[in-house]
Amino acid sequence: MRKPEINKQNLDAVYAHFDVEAFKKVDPCGVVYQLMEHTSNQLDIELGALFVAMISWGARKVFCPTALRMLRDEMGWHPAEFIRLGAYEHAFSNAKNQCVYRTLNVPTFRAVCRNLQCAIQGVDTLEQLFESKPTKEVIKIISQWLLPAKVGTMNKSACKRICMYVRWMTRTAAPDMNIWKKRSAADLYAVMDTHVLQLTQSILKNKRPTWKACEELTDIFKTWNPDDPLRYDLALMVLADNPEIISEQ
Repeated sequence: MRKPEINKQNLDAVYAHFDVEAFKKVDPCGVVYQLMEHTSNQLDIELGALFVAMISWGARKVFCPTALRMLRDEMGWHPAEFIRLGAYEHAFSNAKNQCVYRTLNVPTFRAVCRNLQCAIQGVDTLEQLFESKPTKEVIKIISQWLLPAKVGTMNKSACKRICMYVRWMTRTAAPDMNIWKKRSAADLYAVMDTHVLQLTQSILKNKRPTWKACEELTDIFKTWNPDDPLRYDLALMVLADNPEIISEQ
């Protein structure tokens, strides 16, 4: 099958038929929605979503259930209390081979939790920490918190999982959650994973999953829709799983 042609018209058509509920069932954002059924505390949601994003790599059918068990069984649906009270020091005590998920082991998980415990001292929400900061700075700060887990930094990667997390927190249209009310969807950065990169090779000069490629793709999205550029991220994610959609339009 030929690769679908990537342009504004085709991706607008895919987005117009976007099935939010079907997407939630297979995407890690669906795990965050399950968390939101058990808590309305903003810091719970912010931290829980961050943990989900942190382990969102590999096969979705594996990491989504793993993220769900983390929020439910280890954190009791209250990640904020789990972090503030240091309950993470006893988390995953029965983990086989000290493994949380793939290369993320228990000591590394706890190191991330310690970083987050320090970060949230004196604030009620992460939104307060980021209120006056540009999105690029927010991504840098989060990458430092998650550094032990090797989620990625701008000098080495496209920071896909962090960009996805910031999209969840910021963008107003479902499936994103708009937890951070004062931030703008216009300032988000593209969520560039391997599949998105493969699909967009024809429109990118940067052919590797780097921060430069992320910025380049973001700039293209902004020319197509300056107010909501990341709608094209969602369209590409759907297209990666269903390339026949464009030919059916």
